[in-house]
Amino acid sequence: MKYYEDEQKNIGLIVEDVYADFNKEIVHSVAHAVVGRKDINLILLAGRHDESDDPSDRQHQYKLVYNTVFELESACRFDGLIFTLPNPTKCGRLLESGIPRVFIATDAKGEICVNYDDEIGIRETIAYLVNVKNITRMCMLGGRDDNADAVKRKKIFAKCLAEYGLEFTEEQYEKTDMSIHTEPAAIRLLKRNPKVQAIFCVNDQSAYGLYNVLNEKGLIPGRDVMVFGFDNTRMAGDLIPPLSSIGTDTDTLGKKALELLLQKMSGQKVTSESIPTRLFGRASLDYEMYAYTRGLMQKGDPAFIFQMFDDCFYRYRNELIDPGDIDLKRLFFEIISRMVRCIQNRYMSDEEAQEIARLAELFFENRAMEYTDGNRFVYCIERMQSAMNENKGSVYVNIRNNRLLSGMRDKALVSQFIERSMERRRYEGGRDGIFQFMVETSGFDCGSGDDVERVIERLNYYKVRNAALYLFEEPLEYHLGEELQFPETIRLRCVVRNGELYVIPKERQECPMTMMFSRQELIREGKGLTAYPLFFGRRIYGYYVCNMNRQLMDTGEYMALQLGRAVFMNREF
Repeated sequence: MKYYEDEQKNIGLIVEDVYADFNKEIVHSVAHAVVGRKDINLILLAGRHDESDDPSDRQHQYKLVYNTVFELESACRFDGLIFTLPNPTKCGRLLESGIPRVFIATDAKGEICVNYDDEIGIRETIAYLVNVKNITRMCMLGGRDDNADAVKRKKIFAKCLAEYGLEFTEEQYEKTDMSIHTEPAAIRLLKRNPKVQAIFCVNDQSAYGLYNVLNEKGLIPGRDVMVFGFDNTRMAGDLIPPLSSIGTDTDTLGKKALELLLQKMSGQKVTSESIPTRLFGRASLDYEMYAYTRGLMQKGDPAFIFQMFDDCFYRYRNELIDPGDIDLKRLFFEIISRMVRCIQNRYMSDEEAQEIARLAELFFENRAMEYTDGNRFVYCIERMQSAMNENKGSVYVNIRNNRLLSGMRDKALVSQFIERSMERRRYEGGRDGIFQFMVETSGFDCGSGDDVERVIERLNYYKVRNAALYLFEEPLEYHLGEELQFPETIRLRCVVRNGELYVIPKERQECPMTMMFSRQELIREGKGLTAYPLFFGRRIYGYYVCNMNRQLMDTGEYMALQLGRAVFMNREF
């Protein structure tokens, strides 16, 4: 009986610290690019960044074992690889395999790479700060020396300042680890530069700690100090006040990397590419990307309305639209163009107002707010209202348009509130599920022998809709500095499908390691699979495989850590 998906191409996405916003965006963009493609099986192998080489450091020991997940590439079948690592040489055998590959956000010599054209966005921002805001005292929170983007952005920042005759010394620079924990670095930078007017953060995450320090000093980003980051991640819109950030102006890094990899896999010749960037203005550095003037609003040119949509729903431009989905960009155009037509005709009937309201309802029902942040949308609505209200035609039409736009703003805020409430409930449900799982698998009955079945029978307590548990016949022992020696086979012990647990019959469990990600029992909800190693100490018991989603990028490693402990307790005691 056939139970493998052997028609698919397995593409591995190799990432460090998947919980970081930049890496989440990479994973999201690659995953979205394969939605609907039944010929591609996307597999995320996510490890941890490890700077330590101290053998007594417990965190270092943990990361060494955890990062053995990268070695699955040598045991499983992969047809192509996408890397997003600051230092790809850490991957060892991954680089020696000869498998077609593309690198993201790094300068790997002799490799096909996809990078931001950082200079375009940084130059645009510096020009605006100097020429429009008359700012001359700027500093930078930088990044790690082993991160090619961090090194490059520092050089470009210094170069752009020099072109305006502005000084940039080491006193105006402070290195960070590029995480959210940048408070100490921000304190040192501000202490040396008390009169700083603008601060460039090497990425959006590093702005988080800076915001905390500014808040403690009673300083508000955008009012007392201009702040801008890089990558234009979701975190930028979530910070208070929202962070202005430099990001891609066309394709995403992930989408372009997948495109080049598929061309390379098909035998085409490809070259490295750079993606243009620009500044996305928000409250921390007020910057107008597009004009919303009375003339443009009254004319209602389609290109202008689409431009308005891109301005506000800036994440949507890189989404791949399923044929069965509503095209939100076209729907937005229909809503705004109807409003503009009413301005031009100086009349809006009750039926037309009701139809526009219905279309707006449909717009938000189809998750429009996933592609923007609330503050950006409210700001754009206010600009539209202001431009429409300059029209001297029909006061009646203006009143109705204002009501419709205000209704859209209210629906947006309500939809965001509902989504956050649902996220909180999902988090609470997941937390309670893990708690119940640990209680049920803690072995209070002091059973003897291998009680791992009790773990298997409770895997659905984790509240993950689709997942699988693979276990080795005997655990692997990791030895420092040595490569893992995988057995030829591994056992698929159970799967969770749409929340329901199915224990795999013994005669169907065993499969070659090479086919681990090709079992037909695995449900692929359009965005691929991710594998988490299950281990305790240096003993690796198997892998927890589940569908990729944003929630698991935050919680998956913790869940696997608890699952590994449970397997250890029930197998070794």
